Amino acid sequence: MQVNKGKKIALGVVGGAVVLLGGGYVASYFVAGNQVPAKAEVDGVAIGGLAPDQAVEKLRTELGPKVDAPITVAAGDRSVSITPSQAGLIADYEKTVAEAGGGFSWNPADILHSLTGGGSVDLVRLVDQPKLTAAVEADAKTFDVEGVPATVKFDAGKVVRTEAANAENLNVAKTTEAVTAAFDDGKGHVEAVVDSVEPAVTDKMVDEVVTSFADPLVSGPVTLTHNDTSMQITPAALAEAATFDEQDGKLVGKLDADKLFASTAEAQKALKLNTAKDASFALDGAGVKVVPAVVGEEIDKKSFVAAVEKAATASGAERTAKIEVATKQPEYTTEKATALGAFTNIGDFTTNYPHAAYRNTNLGRAAELVNGTVLMPGETFSLNKALGERNSANGFVDGYVINGGRLVKESGGGISQAATTLYNAGFFAGYKDIEHKPHSLYFDRYPAGRESTIYYGSLDMRFQNDTEYPAVIRGYISPSSSGKKGSLTFEIWSKPTWEKVTSTEIAKSDYYTGTTRTVKGDPKCEPQAPIRGFTASWSRQFWQGGKVAKTEKYSWKYNAGDRIVCE
Repeated sequence: MQVNKGKKIALGVVGGAVVLLGGGYVASYFVAGNQVPAKAEVDGVAIGGLAPDQAVEKLRTELGPKVDAPITVAAGDRSVSITPSQAGLIADYEKTVAEAGGGFSWNPADILHSLTGGGSVDLVRLVDQPKLTAAVEADAKTFDVEGVPATVKFDAGKVVRTEAANAENLNVAKTTEAVTAAFDDGKGHVEAVVDSVEPAVTDKMVDEVVTSFADPLVSGPVTLTHNDTSMQITPAALAEAATFDEQDGKLVGKLDADKLFASTAEAQKALKLNTAKDASFALDGAGVKVVPAVVGEEIDKKSFVAAVEKAATASGAERTAKIEVATKQPEYTTEKATALGAFTNIGDFTTNYPHAAYRNTNLGRAAELVNGTVLMPGETFSLNKALGERNSANGFVDGYVINGGRLVKESGGGISQAATTLYNAGFFAGYKDIEHKPHSLYFDRYPAGRESTIYYGSLDMRFQNDTEYPAVIRGYISPSSSGKKGSLTFEIWSKPTWEKVTSTEIAKSDYYTGTTRTVKGDPKCEPQAPIRGFTASWSRQFWQGGKVAKTEKYSWKYNAGDRIVCE
């Protein structure tokens, strides 16, 4: 079949055109695909006509510092700075260039747009939310403000209060959202989102407790009555016993019943209640008699507390309330004391002294003050406590004492003889030695080592009744006179625990002598003969069943007394 020559020419022309157009399209693809649209720009940075990699580099260079500029997160005067790149905030320059039209595309519209168009596009910003949240959370403490609870208390009987201040805590989630938005918008400042939290005790809670409890409490005294007597509790005492506690969202005022009951002990005396007294013992001629116990009265504590709590926050006549009184039984009854039976002398000792008026006075006063002392089981006797300060107001006069190895005059001189005598009475009663110190110099009217000195405020003589039986101490003197020695005796009356208590012979050893000292210009100087020093050793023996059941060993080293010459 023959083809028309005209048709062949036409087909040739069309084919040539197609080839020419196809070649131009391909050329346009390569030209357009190798550059960003002519009018493209990102955040004011023109990238039109640049190859994509050139556009990326230009954006990174010109926008990078701005993109990574620190973002300030602030709340009032508190602020932190977040560096975007360290907090998961970055720019995707490659994607931005691609969205601006950079890159190869066979789409004719894209090719045409690349060759003739383009325009402004936003920088593509990426947010790593977990990383940003962690960064914000790391700075959260900067925005934290510790809350201050409201307070209320009493000061000198007055209500004193302080106002509350809310706590502040950074809301991490909302602040993270705000930082994300700021980054997306290219902003460098963010207002932190801070939550305000009320403290455990608010001003409102204090208002309520002041109105319902504190102010009424100190509005006046509370009067408690019993029969025709009454006592008053002052507002100051009520305030001192008041406490405030937070309970279930409220501040509650309370009275410390034990504290109030104890602090009003003196005021309770106005009720004139009979005081319970334990059975006791007293010297009776040559023996000991029982002093009967006394049944007493005491405020019923439960009634006291209930009455005070009701009246303390009332007003007017309602601030007066009746209280109940209970019977108070003595702890140590007459029956228990009587059941012991007759007491006997379980330990006594007598010492003699040369005639001196001051000795008669001071030792007589010591015997008087100790005489009749009752020592219950477990109690410790203190001679300093029994005698008190040795001065003229207490009935003592000047006498000789040892001071610095010399005999000098002081008020109450000679009282160490009372300590020695009573120490030995306790020794032979078998009582526990708590405190005693022999003299530094030896005086031959006392048993060596087994004696004691005493000085008010520093040295005491104490022993403990470590038996199960009460005891009574008897003390008396036989006064001295011209040519006649005096004597001091102490006896301890009780029930015997041991068959007897004895002392071994006192052994003396290691004698030595002192020196001669001359004292000049001292009007109080007293000449003194030399006194030898030595070591004394002895034992206390406790007898039971006809034999020694227990032994306690003792020893004491005496100083040598210097010869004193007065000039």
